Amino acid sequence: MMKRLYLVRHAQTVWNRENRIQGGSDVPLSPFGRQQAERLAACFASCQVRGVFTSHLLRSQQTAQAIAAGNGHRVTPVIDEALAEMHLGAWEGLTPAEVDARFEGAYHRWRHAPSTVCIPEAEPLEQFRVRVRRVFEKLLACSGEGESVVVSHGGVIAALLADLLQADYDALLRRLRLDNAGITALECGNDGPPHVLWVNVTTHLEALPQPESAGWC
Repeated sequence: MMKRLYLVRHAQTVWNRENRIQGGSDVPLSPFGRQQAERLAACFASCQVRGVFTSHLLRSQQTAQAIAAGNGHRVTPVIDEALAEMHLGAWEGLTPAEVDARFEGAYHRWRHAPSTVCIPEAEPLEQFRVRVRRVFEKLLACSGEGESVVVSHGGVIAALLADLLQADYDALLRRLRLDNAGITALECGNDGPPHVLWVNVTTHLEALPQPESAGWC
């Protein structure tokens, strides 16, 4: 039995456009993000999508709803709060430059070695990584044969890839790019861990103006 999971980073929000750190803040899609979500819907319309899963955050839900509505089966997105982005405490709503100014260069250090930086009032990194590991174990067990779409966040997808590839988390974050509305694919069988088929495919967005790459959150 084979199953495929498409991991989608939510489409653009106004805070993404302004390069503000979102984390657990509930920010809706921007007008441009809604266009990206429509492109995702068109991309998945020809797939036999059996299920759509999303975090509870609005930017993720709005992206998932667009994908589900564009699929001929009219699947209803299933909300799972464990798919939410890492809560980033006192940094939320700030730009990287503002974080560095207020917290003595902490964002710069975080981008190079996130496991060494303690963010005030944030979800502990190891707790976040365990949460991500457990929710994907659950999704792999319950998603069934065929194709499913999981809409979540850059930090969530990065944490999962670090686990699957048995990669150093800090090193992976320095080298990995995950765009808004980008698609990463996993294929799973009964004989071992999932295979990573591709990471951050954005060809479905080529007809849209290309924004500057936004941060993870």
